[in-house]
Amino acid sequence: MNTNRHYPATRTTRLLLFVPWASEAGATSLSSAQSSTTIALVICAIVVLALGLALHREQRRRKVIEEALDASKIQQQALINTMVDAVIIIDDHGTIQNFNPAAESLFGYAASEVIGENIRMLMPEPHHSAHDGYLAQYRKTGVRRVLGRRSEVEARRHDGSIFPIELAVTDMKIHGQHLFSGLLRDITERRKVDRLKDEFIATVSHELRTPLTAIRGSLGLINGGAAGELPVQSAALIRLAHDNSERLLMLVDDLLDMEQLGSGRMEFRFDELALMPVIEEAVTENAAIAKKHAVQCIITRHPDEVWVRADYQRLLQVLGNLLSNACKFSPRDSTVEISIARREDRIRINIRDQGPGIAEELRLRLFMKFVQGDTGNTRQTGGTGLGLCISKAIMERHGGEIGFTPAADTGTIFYLEIAEVGATSGNK
Repeated sequence: MNTNRHYPATRTTRLLLFVPWASEAGATSLSSAQSSTTIALVICAIVVLALGLALHREQRRRKVIEEALDASKIQQQALINTMVDAVIIIDDHGTIQNFNPAAESLFGYAASEVIGENIRMLMPEPHHSAHDGYLAQYRKTGVRRVLGRRSEVEARRHDGSIFPIELAVTDMKIHGQHLFSGLLRDITERRKVDRLKDEFIATVSHELRTPLTAIRGSLGLINGGAAGELPVQSAALIRLAHDNSERLLMLVDDLLDMEQLGSGRMEFRFDELALMPVIEEAVTENAAIAKKHAVQCIITRHPDEVWVRADYQRLLQVLGNLLSNACKFSPRDSTVEISIARREDRIRINIRDQGPGIAEELRLRLFMKFVQGDTGNTRQTGGTGLGLCISKAIMERHGGEIGFTPAADTGTIFYLEIAEVGATSGNK
């Protein structure tokens, strides 16, 4: 029995035709796969190389920035370390971050002893206990108490001794961190010189006041006819002498006030007062000056029942000084306007004149000693140049403020601000 199977010739032919084609197709598929893999590997290599280069550039850029920052820090620290004045830098929680050699010398601490500690350790009471509250209030409200201006405060050394310093504080942001920089200077010697000067002025003023009062009184009596009728020329000389004795006595009184304010010996008696009677009395007391300069003082606007806590005589002194100045610098036949308005929990008193305004060069120092608005050679307005300085010190003792703004069209508006108290609690 023949077991060999014979397939038709057509089927064999088909297989023979198929085999070479299949072999070629398989080879082609393999070659394509290898090419794709190679291309993919090349692309991956290029991407990795590009990422590596980018990473290298970024690392170099960061290194350059870090080196620049390090160099900047070194320069800044070198500058701080060579400053004559003490420099202390704290963060917004009061922690000391920097303490230069001048600060070490001033306070008697090494930098390593204070860096990382709270700035309160350098403060006496009441600021020692209250300082963290100051910072918390600033973070909450953004209201600046000492930032951007110079102030005189007391500090405490390592040995516990208290001494006066001049302090200037600024705030800054470095790498997103809020910092405060304090520039401090010991003013102990300056205080001693000021005290000696004030004592000298007080002594001279007291010695001058008694004879000047007698001279003014005598001249006033003669001027009033107590010695009989005088010749016209003599009467003119007596009036001139009397006017000048008044100016000298005013200067002595102002010098005494400055000395008492500077030494803290000026007495204040604070009461809850109705404000309008004080303003009305100030207008009445300055009626003679207003008449002399042909000026009228009028109250244009005021709210009802305004009460403040103040020293009656000292507040009257400040109002009188502003009204007197307004009359002196206003043109004849003009008006001085007084208005009162509420500003939240404070009362603002505006006194507006129609004068030529404050010269630009005087605005920053108008409340300093012996500075006057009239810079002409004639000095026809008179005055000692101390009134505004005294008024500023008095208002500060009241917790208030004094200042000025140019009027919209002509003249100047001087203003006082003082805290209002409830009318029902006043002494009626």
